[in-house]
Amino acid sequence: MNRFRNKVAAALVAVLGLMGVAIAQAATGDNTGVSTVNQRIVPDSSAGFNFLTTGPGEGYTVRDGSEEGGVALGTAVPGREKRRTSLSYFGQITDFQLADEESPLRVEFLDPLGGAFTSAWRPGEALNPQEEDAMIRQFNAFSTKPPSLAKGGVKPKMDFVMNTGDTTDNNQYNEALWNLELVEGKTVNPGTGTDPSAAVGKNPLCPTGMNVLNANDPSKYTGVQDRDLWPAPTMGYFWDPDQPNPGPVTVNPFTDWPSYPGLMDRAQRPFKATGLKVPSYFVFGNHDNLVQGNGWGSQIFNQIATGCLKPINDDAANSGRSTSPLLALVTNPNFTAQDLLTIRSNTPDYFMEVPPDPDRHLVSKKEAMDLYRSTSKSDGHGFGFVDKASRDASNGYASYYSFSPRPGVRFISIDTTSEGGQVLVSDKGNLDDPQFQWLEAQIQKATTANELVVLFSHHAPVSMTADVPDENAKSCTVVDPKEAPGCDGDPRQSTPIHLGDDVVTMLHKYPNVVAWVAGHSHENEITPYPAPDGQSGFWSVRTAALADWPKQNRLVQIFDDRDGNLSIFGTVIDQAAGVDAPADGTSAANMSTDDLASLSRVIGYNENQTGAEACGSIKCGEGTPGDRNVELLIKDPRKPQAIVNKVTVGPKKRKLKAGKKFKLTIKVTNFITATADAKKVKVSIKSSNKRVKVKGKKKAKVVIAKIQPGKTATVKVPVRALGKARGKAKITVTAAGKKAVANVKVIKKKKKHKRH
Repeated sequence: MNRFRNKVAAALVAVLGLMGVAIAQAATGDNTGVSTVNQRIVPDSSAGFNFLTTGPGEGYTVRDGSEEGGVALGTAVPGREKRRTSLSYFGQITDFQLADEESPLRVEFLDPLGGAFTSAWRPGEALNPQEEDAMIRQFNAFSTKPPSLAKGGVKPKMDFVMNTGDTTDNNQYNEALWNLELVEGKTVNPGTGTDPSAAVGKNPLCPTGMNVLNANDPSKYTGVQDRDLWPAPTMGYFWDPDQPNPGPVTVNPFTDWPSYPGLMDRAQRPFKATGLKVPSYFVFGNHDNLVQGNGWGSQIFNQIATGCLKPINDDAANSGRSTSPLLALVTNPNFTAQDLLTIRSNTPDYFMEVPPDPDRHLVSKKEAMDLYRSTSKSDGHGFGFVDKASRDASNGYASYYSFSPRPGVRFISIDTTSEGGQVLVSDKGNLDDPQFQWLEAQIQKATTANELVVLFSHHAPVSMTADVPDENAKSCTVVDPKEAPGCDGDPRQSTPIHLGDDVVTMLHKYPNVVAWVAGHSHENEITPYPAPDGQSGFWSVRTAALADWPKQNRLVQIFDDRDGNLSIFGTVIDQAAGVDAPADGTSAANMSTDDLASLSRVIGYNENQTGAEACGSIKCGEGTPGDRNVELLIKDPRKPQAIVNKVTVGPKKRKLKAGKKFKLTIKVTNFITATADAKKVKVSIKSSNKRVKVKGKKKAKVVIAKIQPGKTATVKVPVRALGKARGKAKITVTAAGKKAVANVKVIKKKKKHKRH
């Protein structure tokens, strides 16, 4: 993946204290509920391995899109902070790339090659589950504590958190399961590997005569970061926290790294996840649907994942062995299990024999959606919103959907995975034609309904360059989907394939599209996309990854400034673990989950290929100030329209004596996302009992002159039970198609007895 695209910083205005947000530095180590507006995490030194500390926060940069000579998408009108109302508040969580780091399907042997293979291995990837949990805790802290306030200091509550893909790293079932357990607050067991006796001699890649490592205790870590397990002479390239600096080796990027004895075993222990407090939704990324985010899930890849042979190689300068034979093998779409066994027979040091695990099997898109829909959440973490027509036409493989948690804003989640799975091409994205047509139809409906539109996907338009048809993967009609889960199961023709430019051209026809939120690039990057006519456009918002530095995600708030413009606030947040990581030499045996998450952040900063200082003057992934904490201005494309969304009555239940009356309170609300006053609102009131009258009649009408957006009008009408009234009455109130009911129970009037 492209981890950083250098861009010229725009001349923008940093707004300190905007919306009453104080720019102050919190105490070192205190990070829960603290955004980067208040403090940033920075290195504590400039030489060697850097531990981290806190520095001053960074205020909001106001952008209108014209800073690089372009067309202004909106206008910053003074005083807007006193007028604005909240339209939506959500979180974006992205690119965990939660890895089963012990899996035989890992390709760590490619990492020393650099270039396109820099994400083949990360020294802190065993700590990803704990770090994801810490990020979830941070979103919870902000669920009722938005960084920016609406008019009058109103604090909007978070509507949802959207995960924009690459939740898994290698398309494995167990990785997808961990993500579900993390967001739902279940117990997560990151350790993998089972008793090999059930697989040896039966699985083609667990041949008889193997000496499986840690066979007596598969719960222990078995992988490239334990130097004692290597079959070759002393490994030098991969960081072993038990002994980071072995004897003299030609290539060791970690000579000045700290040691944490027992860390790899500690990382495998189960823990109780926190779970998100707000609804959580998912879109798929290339790593969720493709092996290592590149290749379609064929039978041989599935066999490797569930087998016992883990391909390995040190840096060639250390091992004396080229990685070329292994690279040639895994990039050959026709290689077989026998090809792998032949290399093992000729060069056994290319392999580590590890405990197998059936839960490492590759997961099809259909199976992954079924997993997310299998919970008690009726929305299926977003996949419950997939419309029936798309689901039926795709044979259950359609994974795109739209939803609207509150009136006036339409969110559309699209699947940009290049399902054809061509290695070194399909890490980028595209849209197949059926999805492209569906997307435009959804935007047309939203425009007709006067809704704002926000897109979610894994790939931003600039990353959608994979011109590969889905049919590049074998059809599920010619291979068994259980054996080759990545086969093409959608019977619809995918072509013509639509790339980023195609999608942008289509979006520019619809001014109601105001933002496209994505990940994939592992960097904070915000780009205006003005329409050719200069009258509209949208903002592309890309957010950094939790897998790599800066290990940040984003809060997004959309405000109506009530001056013809919208403000989209993006606020970058760090995960909630303390900034102070365990000291060099600390035993990992008693480290807490929070300690592991904090350590993961420090490791990410210092990583030799994608760490903070591997990209030059601007730290990898961080972007410029105009890509981090921002206020993005854009014209409000909506037409003036009232949204009467709620009618209530009080009391809802009432006992009423015959011959008596009471005042029924009726409240009618014009929703906060409305763009106009609701005028001459007709309210009809009807009684089901002819002897229970409303304003002296069985039916009555009231007209409310005006209701401003975000306001509620109250009227009171008399309800009277006549002297001969009996039984019950249902008082039905209707306004703008919304309905409320009050139930009245009539108490019979007592007869007066004559005195004798």
